Amino acid sequence: MSEDEGDRKSHLRLAVENDRQTVEREWARHGIGSPLRNLAANIIRVVRGAGKSYEIGEQCADVLKAFKAYRESVGHWPTSFEIDEALSVFTGGPDDTYDEFWSWRCAQEEIMRGGLQVAASRLVGQRTQENRGQTEMMDGVRALDRIREDRRARAAEEEKARRQALRAASIKAKSGIKVKRSKATTETDPDISL
Repeated sequence: MSEDEGDRKSHLRLAVENDRQTVEREWARHGIGSPLRNLAANIIRVVRGAGKSYEIGEQCADVLKAFKAYRESVGHWPTSFEIDEALSVFTGGPDDTYDEFWSWRCAQEEIMRGGLQVAASRLVGQRTQENRGQTEMMDGVRALDRIREDRRARAAEEEKARRQALRAASIKAKSGIKVKRSKATTETDPDISL
């Protein structure tokens, strides 16, 4: 076997192993997502006065099983990025445009982030962080109010322009009718003037 053939085989083996590791890691990453989201969603619902508090223990056990399976498959615990990604509720992506809808959605998410901060801070008695969450919520509310006011102002301007256009069309139509009548009338009866 030549040196080139040996290099090719080792690169091919390395590529196959890396690909298999990538696939196993993806499966393991997806395996932690669902139990983690179910637990987080239920805890949030319980905190807000709904949810199924009696399922929290079983859901915790499911998360632990998923984390152990991940560790056995990948060789370490899930990374912070993978956990954050599994629990992220905020939307957005490369197809976003910076328009009114985008601003509206950002304001709503700011309110939600603030609300979650308030709830989490109250649970552990962190008054400073709770105040920061309330500020963030109110910033989002003010942003929504600005968007609504901009919409109202735009709608009022559009209505004003529409009414002006109708008025101008009405005046033009009336003056056009007079011109037609006066021509027709003066042609048939020169003594009648309008």
